[in-house]
This record gives sequence, C-alpha cells and structure tokens, in this order.
Amino acid sequence: MDLFDPARDPRADLAAARGAAVDDGKDILLVFGARWCPDCTAFEEWTADPAVAEVLKRKYHLVTVSVGSERGQRDQHADVDAAFNHPIAGGIPAVSVLNPQGKIRFDSADGEFSRARQMKPADLLAFLASGH
Repeated sequence: MDLFDPARDPRADLAAARGAAVDDGKDILLVFGARWCPDCTAFEEWTADPAVAEVLKRKYHLVTVSVGSERGQRDQHADVDAAFNHPIAGGIPAVSVLNPQGKIRFDSADGEFSRARQMKPADLLAFLASGH
C-alpha cells in the first residue's frame, strides 16, 4: 500500500470522496503525510489493522495527501493544507475528519499523530470515536 503517493492529485481524490460521501453519508478522513516519514509509515500500517480497516470501510472515505517526496519536504500540496487550516503545522501524519460536504468536523492540528511510531491502531480509533 502507498497512501502517500506524491503523484496522486489530492484535489481530484477529494472531489471524488465528496461525491461519494454526499451519496452515502460517510465522512471523509483526510490524512496528510509523506513516504519518507516513519510516523506516516506507522499510520499507513494501521490502516491494515482489521479493526481500523472495518471502521474506515464502514464510516469513512479515506483521502491521503503527500506533503513531499523529499526527506523533510512539507510544501507539496500546500494549498490543500491551507484549505483545511494547516493541520500539518502540528506534525505529520495529520488527520482531518470532514463531513460529506467537505467541512472540517475535527482534526489533529495539535500533532496527535506526530509520534505514531510509539502509538497503536487503537489510538486512531479512540481519536475518531472521540469526535475530538
């Protein structure tokens, strides 16, 4: 799996997710990260966890945004980050939960997942359940 593919167009992915979300009422889970980021790699591994995968399938349309292909780069798709109140300011991976219309419900702008390597998939589930 390669969630943070720098070649993907997050604007097109968001548009598709919004269309699907309007139809089925699911929220959009928007995740910013990078291939070079070990915490993002840990987050990506969580998506394969059976409990996380089930929640994602049932409740969310997952959209991922690469913030950069080079180590330390965080400005790729800066316009998408800006459009969602700069969630990467607290570190990556950064998570925003959007309603079906694409408006922010809550996010991890305080860097809740910037140490994902030291966390577990259950931490993501707790974050999503809390409506932070």
